[in-house]
Amino acid sequence: MLTDLMARTGGERWRADAAPSSSVLHWGQFLLGPEDVELPAGWVSQRLSNGAWLGTHPELPVHRATAGESELVLIGYVLDPREPEATDTQILERLLRETDSLSQLLRASAGLGGRWALVAFTRDGAHAFTDALGLRQVFHTRAAEHGGVWVMSQPGLALECLGSSFDPAAVAFVDSYAFRAAPEYRWPGAESPVAGLRHLLPNHVLDLCTGQVARYWPDGPLDPLRPSEAIERAVELLRGLVHAAALRYELALSLTAGLDSRLVLAAARDVRERLSYVTVRQARMPDHHDDIRVPARLLARIGLPHEVIRARAAMSASFSWAYKRNVLYAHDHYGADAEAILQHFGRRKIAMTGSGAEVGRCSFRRELPLSDYRRITAGHLAHLQRMYHPYARRCFEEWLADAAPRANVKLLDLFEWEQGHGNWLAMTQLEFDTAWRDIFTPYNCRELLTTFLAAPERLRSAPDYPLFKQMIRHLWPELLCEPINPNKRGRLQRRWRRLLEHVRGPSFRTA
Repeated sequence: MLTDLMARTGGERWRADAAPSSSVLHWGQFLLGPEDVELPAGWVSQRLSNGAWLGTHPELPVHRATAGESELVLIGYVLDPREPEATDTQILERLLRETDSLSQLLRASAGLGGRWALVAFTRDGAHAFTDALGLRQVFHTRAAEHGGVWVMSQPGLALECLGSSFDPAAVAFVDSYAFRAAPEYRWPGAESPVAGLRHLLPNHVLDLCTGQVARYWPDGPLDPLRPSEAIERAVELLRGLVHAAALRYELALSLTAGLDSRLVLAAARDVRERLSYVTVRQARMPDHHDDIRVPARLLARIGLPHEVIRARAAMSASFSWAYKRNVLYAHDHYGADAEAILQHFGRRKIAMTGSGAEVGRCSFRRELPLSDYRRITAGHLAHLQRMYHPYARRCFEEWLADAAPRANVKLLDLFEWEQGHGNWLAMTQLEFDTAWRDIFTPYNCRELLTTFLAAPERLRSAPDYPLFKQMIRHLWPELLCEPINPNKRGRLQRRWRRLLEHVRGPSFRTA
């Protein structure tokens, strides 16, 4: 399959001068396993305290902290909104001081942001888990295969470094219209295209000795918050996370006409002079599109610069080779955007995005009327993802069997969290690592997401999302001088009319 990717691009090699910071492939990626295997060219390896080997791309940060027989290994970066000046190592050392078991460590990490995977050696054994949304993506083998448990950032590394093979059922799904019909395709559930390789979804922890995966959240009902409490807590967390990232990195805020990036801009008020502000004009986007006009007008009103990056209609042959080689089944849909960003910034900056807030905005429940009053099936989930295929339905049945008994939050909100973000968003961010130094998503914090979910539902629902607008008023009220998604309100009203018509008609189609 990798040979096929080369053939489709003429086999042209990636030019070293096209990536100013490094010509090494698999940016931002890693491989952890029981032995020291041959790694991609230019990678570095180190041996961990339990004898395992960790190989990483040279630009991917790795930090370690030990206390007695316990050790924490951080892959990526972590931020503490309540201690913005704290470094990665300082945060790890504090976690070691304040926790002495896996359960305590999982609870203590809830207030942290960033984009990370954490390997923990504690009295409870060796385990791995990720940031809240799973944006530092983790895949893993089963213990019985390849001599032990292997952990990696994407399935292509299993093919390249371990000699794994494709799963025939997954290949049939990839070749189906159900997978290819959407340019923003995603993978269903915890499966992967590689035989014996599983995706560690958010809210799950992996036992590195047995290969077993356990769900650790939701662990109980959410305590409801009054609107004022939710706003105060969310504002504190969001502002602290943005402040912490701005102290460390050169940030470029990706700004659109939407609500979520507007709220991130509001949280950046105190550090606004440290940031760049950018909008990517995709190839099919007209110059008068709201996502270009609205940010330009807004930033001009508050005296901040605005850059527009114009993507071409298609990737160049050399970038296409590296982009598709970097991540298995990378989206062509985003390749031209990534190349334009690379040419503009040269991987010098970290992108700050507004992704992730959809978890708190009842997104999937808008598409499934009366979801609180019906039993959610795998067919409903397949419909939400537009995946009308038996393979996808089997994956969603497995997800439901794991999630439904523990769903102390609304099941479709949890599905948005783990499928919409833990799958699709995590994959696309890994693809954009070819363009950015790294990616920072301020909403990627468990305490912040659960604060949204604990707020009254009527305040975080369409069409007005008053909770989020109140947060903007609290942080930087002048930002509401420009409309939010001005041309989408009519489309939203039409959607609601269609949903009401649908409620009166037959039930949802099943996969």
